[in-house]
Amino acid sequence: MKKILLVIVFLILFTGCSLSTINDNKPQEAIDTLFEKYRNKDDNVIEQLKDTIENELSKDEQKKEYEKLMEKQYDNLSYEIKNVKENKDTATATVDITVLNYKSAINDAEKELKNNPEKFNDDNNNFSEEKFMDYKIELMKDVKNTVTHTLTLNLTKSNGMWMVDDLSSDDITKIHGLY
Repeated sequence: MKKILLVIVFLILFTGCSLSTINDNKPQEAIDTLFEKYRNKDDNVIEQLKDTIENELSKDEQKKEYEKLMEKQYDNLSYEIKNVKENKDTATATVDITVLNYKSAINDAEKELKNNPEKFNDDNNNFSEEKFMDYKIELMKDVKNTVTHTLTLNLTKSNGMWMVDDLSSDDITKIHGLY
């Protein structure tokens, strides 16, 4: 699961700039554009998510369920721009985001693995990553609690338009509720 999450993080990290390339006249508008692409499940966001899931999960059912979880995350994402400081063609913004706390479910799954490892064994009594992933996904489906994280976003003005710079891996992890 950690490998999957890291791949998702880095895939979106490298495409973060492309998610925010709408012509925005103010830094706040560029930030709105970025988060609205997640909340509206922009085609690029979903395609990147599907590509990552396809490469990391083996079971079709797990792929579908994990994609639903991330889409649910995007549906529930809320944000508040707290502060924007402009300095010529650069800006820094502080944004609070509130997301589903999927990390709590992952932590619970890891505790269960530590306390009852045999629960995740296959018929040959060997650890089954698939079985463990199914368990994590089931716990993540039940998450209703949220967590608020503060992001510091950097923006750059080019040709009169503001764009959010590439997001850090921590920021992406926070957006996905995995921090």
